[in-house]
Amino acid sequence: MGTGKRRRRKMETPYARITELREATTSDEANECLSNGFVLIKAVDKRETDALGRQTSSIVYVLGKLRGNGNGSAHTPQPGPSSEPVNIMDDTPNVDPAILDSRPWKSYSSGEGEWTFVVNQDGSPIEELEPAKDFLERLKGGEDLVVGGYKYRLREKFLKRYPVSDGQRV
Repeated sequence: MGTGKRRRRKMETPYARITELREATTSDEANECLSNGFVLIKAVDKRETDALGRQTSSIVYVLGKLRGNGNGSAHTPQPGPSSEPVNIMDDTPNVDPAILDSRPWKSYSSGEGEWTFVVNQDGSPIEELEPAKDFLERLKGGEDLVVGGYKYRLREKFLKRYPVSDGQRV
């Protein structure tokens, strides 16, 4: 075997061009960073437990500033025709709470929430929930969403909801 060294090509990772990282705790703060040349890297659901054991959750936006591309400016996507900031992650689901409230909810024996089906016995989607399709897709992705005083969660064929107190962020 030869003892010569192999020359390795330096591979540029997706984050190699990032020169500065910032965390934003609100979409307004994140939009401000976006307008200053940052790009969104990731939106993370940050969960914390307080001293009393209560769990809280919030969204944290991780943004990075790209290294210039030779002409002194960072390469960022060009904004659309609108000059208004774009909410990079709308925390408000676009669903009418009346659609959800109209479902036949069944209480858990523990009294801490309710459930209903999202599919018929044959596995087909329930027609009354068609207007809430985007909302259900977000839930399928693992998100817990708050609408009209309830935190909603989707597990297999069951839509679950739990009452939330005022000010609780999920």
